[in-house]
Amino acid sequence: MPDVYGTILEAIHPHLGARAEAVLEEGLKRLGKRPSELTPADGAHLLKGLVYRELQARMRPEEARRLVEGVLAKIEGQGARLAKLEQGLKRFGLYVDWPEVARLRALVNRLRQSPDPGLLAEGEELLEALDEKMEEALLRQAKDLAHLEEALERVRHLGGPKVRRLESLVETIRQAQKEGILAQAEVERARSLALELRKFLESSAVKTPTLPEIIFETQETPPETPPRAETPSHPSDVFLTVEEASDLEGELVVDLEALSQEASQRILALEVEEEKRKLEELLSRFAPLVERATVSPLLAEVQALLDAGTPVGEKLKALEEAFQEAERNLRAEKRARLIQLQEALRLLSLPEEAKLPLERALQLAEETLEEGGYPDLLPLEEELRRLEEEARRKAEEEKRLLQEKEALVEELKEKGEAFRPLLEELKALPLEALPQRLPEVRARYAELLKAQGEEAALRAKLTEAAKALEALKPEALALGLKEKVAEAEALLAQGSLPDLGSLRKSLEEAKAQARQEALLELGRLQALAERFRGFGGEGVLRAIAEEKGKPLPDPTPIARALEALKRRMEVKREELTTRLTAFFQAYARLEGFQSETGRRLKALLPVLRSAQEKLPRLGPQGLLQVERTLSQAEALLRELEREQEAAKAVLQEIREIRGEEIEALLGVFDQGRTPAQAKAPETPSPKVLEADLAPLRLPGVEVLGYLGGALPLPKEPLEALVQALDQLDKSLGQTRGPAAILLGEKALVLAPRKGRTLVALLEKTSLSAFLLELTS
Repeated sequence: MPDVYGTILEAIHPHLGARAEAVLEEGLKRLGKRPSELTPADGAHLLKGLVYRELQARMRPEEARRLVEGVLAKIEGQGARLAKLEQGLKRFGLYVDWPEVARLRALVNRLRQSPDPGLLAEGEELLEALDEKMEEALLRQAKDLAHLEEALERVRHLGGPKVRRLESLVETIRQAQKEGILAQAEVERARSLALELRKFLESSAVKTPTLPEIIFETQETPPETPPRAETPSHPSDVFLTVEEASDLEGELVVDLEALSQEASQRILALEVEEEKRKLEELLSRFAPLVERATVSPLLAEVQALLDAGTPVGEKLKALEEAFQEAERNLRAEKRARLIQLQEALRLLSLPEEAKLPLERALQLAEETLEEGGYPDLLPLEEELRRLEEEARRKAEEEKRLLQEKEALVEELKEKGEAFRPLLEELKALPLEALPQRLPEVRARYAELLKAQGEEAALRAKLTEAAKALEALKPEALALGLKEKVAEAEALLAQGSLPDLGSLRKSLEEAKAQARQEALLELGRLQALAERFRGFGGEGVLRAIAEEKGKPLPDPTPIARALEALKRRMEVKREELTTRLTAFFQAYARLEGFQSETGRRLKALLPVLRSAQEKLPRLGPQGLLQVERTLSQAEALLRELEREQEAAKAVLQEIREIRGEEIEALLGVFDQGRTPAQAKAPETPSPKVLEADLAPLRLPGVEVLGYLGGALPLPKEPLEALVQALDQLDKSLGQTRGPAAILLGEKALVLAPRKGRTLVALLEKTSLSAFLLELTS
């Protein structure tokens, strides 16, 4: 194993000085290891984290990146790093519709052919982004699973093939979640089915298709069996595969106009909730396309309607189609642009070896596009522009050299015989030899001027050259041309004329190279900033777009802004850790309290427990998901606390009811005794009363009537219970619906109905059907 600590220290010490050891000591402290215990994986963690951040403060981000890549290559080796990428590609190979997977596949294929430190580093960053995306997707799937499990519990008693299929889908999703696999298609089918069944449960105005008896087989035709007279085949038997069953069962149709306003609002709320989730999925899937002109107006309209609580219906489907069309258009645009770039490169008058790197990069972009990814063409366009500038400079350099040769020839012609040998030699120089020989001729000319006593002319030329060099010096030093500047200054000090044309050429090349490297670094930072959308990344993305438009972009402020976002993300992670711990502690005190709010809160618990476990690995989008879910759960927890306090108050009221009245009421439940009744107040005619209550006389209903009527139950305890429930309504600021009290195998229902209080005593197993009929 290589000396990881020593290798890193040796590489960064020239740049950080004494600070290098302090940075590594801090990293060792965080890892809890000694220098000799560092593994290559530990070294990579330090280099990509603490060391890279420290280097960015001392040099340009692209230089820091190259330094880190070089050290990584030393401590890990190309083969081991490529093997990790291949393992990652195998792990994510199922998700063919993820653009990042397409790019990773293209990178791995290229790296198998030839090593490239830059592509290797890009692949590692892609793999890190995919790990983050996977954790976020599993968190969303955990939330979907909790929703589906809660929905299944609500509709399970309905029975039937749709419920059985929902049970099967939920089990499939549950198993996938345990294995860390996304079951996207199953989640979509299950949520659609759950919504359909929930709408059925919320409404009694439902029409189901009339089906023949369905016999499920795993073959499309019935098995051949000899006919027997004693068991004739049923005339309506249908044999079909399980896959075909859904087509024959039909969709449950809900007539909203036939429902009460309250029931209609509940169904609309279910639809809005599901549409919001689908919109969230669309935005996650098509994030790079949200600002396309064909998408953004419709997206804004859909978001406004859903925020207002209005179902969008077909608009959501239209939005998905708009996203798909935008995706096709984007691919077509990139493909057309790639063809243009390839043709422009082919026509460049440069040596093939100069064009080869861009040619390979264009091939990689084409492979990425074919795999389903979105290649970033801007760096390739800039590289082509640099090569075009190089070709232009080459032509201009040839023209300049020829002009300088001609000017020098004319100047030498005016001199005496002493200059004639140099003149003849200069005339004989071919074009391709000028870059190397012309500076030599110029130096010999300066020597001859000295020898012939023409020092005034030489001094004038030296003064002109010194002024030109002084004008070029600041930019040349900034671009790392210190040695060339020093060489020119040394020649001037010796009384020789420097080749400032060559320096200008080097300066143009350095500027083009610096711009290209800066754009590549900005492209990498842009991919990172995309992951911070909704977390402050939008401002960084705008700054990147502005920086790319500058003649010489500077990635340094962008890198610092992203580091600030990373620090903010870690603060948010710690905050969520604290809030989750406090939430579970508070919930433990209320766990035994049962209510509808508690039921809704209980459905979020698996999601939050999963989030608590995944929190160290989540990126900004995952943390935002956790925060939204946790805020929802905290609000429900506060509501549950208020309900518990109100329930305690009701229990206190109930305790104040006379003991003999409670015993009389409970005695009826337990023994079926009928106590003496007080004189009943006036009631509607028996015919009207029976017609009103007839729909509620379901199997299992033993007593049914209105409080104050002729009921075989004690009046006073019932009235006391109603008064206690009224006080509960008042304390919660709500209007009560049906209230059910479970006592053993019986259920007592008290419900406001047509200005009176309905009383029902029934078997507990009949409660769901009774409440469904009562609220329809």
